[in-house]
Amino acid sequence: MSQTVEAIRRERTENTQNIYDDKIPARVPISVSLAPAVIAGYAGIDIRAAYWKPSLLKEPAIKLAEMIGSDAAIYGGSIYTPVSSQTLRSINKVMSSTGYMQHPNTVCMEPDEYDELIADPYAFIIEKCIPRLYKSLDPQSNPWKNILPLLQESQLRAAVAREDMELRQELNERFGYPAPPRMNGGMGRVAMDWLADQLRSFSGICIDVRRNRAKLIEALEAIYPMIYKIGVAKDLNNIDRYSSTGFQLHMATYLREKDFAEVWLPTWKRQVEDYASLGMRISAFLEEDWDRLLDYVYELPAGSVFSFEKTDAKLLKEKLGKKFILSGGFPLQHLTQCTKDEIIGKTKDWLDIMAPGGRYIFGFDKGAITHHDVNVENLIAVCDTVREYGTYDNPGAATGEAFDKSIFKHSELPQFKSKYYKTWEQYLAEFPYTPDEARSMVMQSEDAMLATMFSMTC
Repeated sequence: MSQTVEAIRRERTENTQNIYDDKIPARVPISVSLAPAVIAGYAGIDIRAAYWKPSLLKEPAIKLAEMIGSDAAIYGGSIYTPVSSQTLRSINKVMSSTGYMQHPNTVCMEPDEYDELIADPYAFIIEKCIPRLYKSLDPQSNPWKNILPLLQESQLRAAVAREDMELRQELNERFGYPAPPRMNGGMGRVAMDWLADQLRSFSGICIDVRRNRAKLIEALEAIYPMIYKIGVAKDLNNIDRYSSTGFQLHMATYLREKDFAEVWLPTWKRQVEDYASLGMRISAFLEEDWDRLLDYVYELPAGSVFSFEKTDAKLLKEKLGKKFILSGGFPLQHLTQCTKDEIIGKTKDWLDIMAPGGRYIFGFDKGAITHHDVNVENLIAVCDTVREYGTYDNPGAATGEAFDKSIFKHSELPQFKSKYYKTWEQYLAEFPYTPDEARSMVMQSEDAMLATMFSMTC
C-alpha cells in the first residue's frame, strides 16, 4: 500500500478520534455513505441481483469513491436484504418488484398477551413472534420443515456476507478509509420502540399507552434485562470509547410529553446510564423533530453521539453542542433541489452553525434510498466544501464537557432468565462431562442465539 493512502487513513482516523477525545480536529470529519441500491441505480445495475452478489457493485463503488471525498467508506451495505427475508418468508421485511426493501406495519403480539411477554420475553419471541413474522419458521403452517429454511438462510447470509466483506476491505485498502472501531456491545434498542416496531405496531402501542398504561410499563420493566444484555459490552475490562452502542429513536416525538417522560424515557435513560457507569458510549438518531424534548436529552451522559433529522440545528447546537458530539442533519433534499452554487452556499451556512467548537461530524439527515435522491455532482461539491471550509485553526485544543463514568451508578439489575437461555450451570447439569474450557464458547453461543432471535423482531 502506498504511503499516501496510509497518510490519508491516519488523517481521517485522527480527526474522528480527536472528536471522541474531546479535542478540536483539524477539520470537520465527513460521514457520507451510500446504500447498495443507490450505487446500483447510479451504475444501472439491478439491485435485486446486487443483494445476492455485492461484487457487482465493485466498479461503480470504486468510481464513486474516487470522486466523493467522504471520510467514511462510500459503500454503506444493506440492513435488510431478500437473502434472509425471502428464505424465511418474512412478512416484516418485504422486497418490492423494483428491489426496494419495505418494512410494513406488522403485529406479532395481541393486546391480551402482555402477561405472557412479561413472564418470559425471550420465550415470547421464540414461541409467538418468530412464527408469526416468518412463515417458514411456523411449526403449525410448515411442520417438520421449519428447521430447513433457518439452516439455508444461515448458509446464504454467510456467503453474501463474505463477498460483502471482501468489497469493503478492498475499498478500505484502496482509498484509506479508517478501520472500523472494535465493537463494544451489540445492538441498542429502546424497550418501548422495540415493542412498537413489530410486536404491537405503531397504532397498537399508541392505544396501549392510553388504555393499558400500567401493563405496558410493567412490560417495559420486564423487557429491560434482555434489552440490556443484548446491547452491553462483551468485555467490560476493555471498553473502546471510539465505539458506541447505537439506538434508533422511533416513538418519542409521536408521544405527548407526559407519555414520553412517564412511559418511553425511563427504561432508556436507565439503560444509557447503566452503560455509562461501565464506561460505554452510546449514539442515537433523533428521528423527526426533537425541539421540545432537548432538555431531556441534555440530562444524558456527556460525550454521547446524537445524529438528527428535523430538529432545529441552531437550537440543537445551542443546547447540546458543548456536552455531546453531534452529527448529520444536513438536508438530503438539497442534493436534488439546489444548483451547485446554491448547495455550496448552504453547506457553508450549515458549517457556520454546526462546526464552531468542534464536536460535529458532517452527514445528512437521512440516508438516500435510491439514486434519484442523489445528484452526484452536488454531493461531490458538498464534501469538497466541508473539507475546505470546515477547518479549524486550533486543532488539538480541549473542547466541551468531558465524560466521567464515576458520576453514574449502575442500577440493580435482575439476572436475565428464560427457559430458552441456559446458564453454564444448567448446561453442566445436562452435560456433566463438559470441561471448563468450553464455558466461554457455550455461553457465547447462547448469547449469539439470543441476539439473532431478538434481531429478527427488529
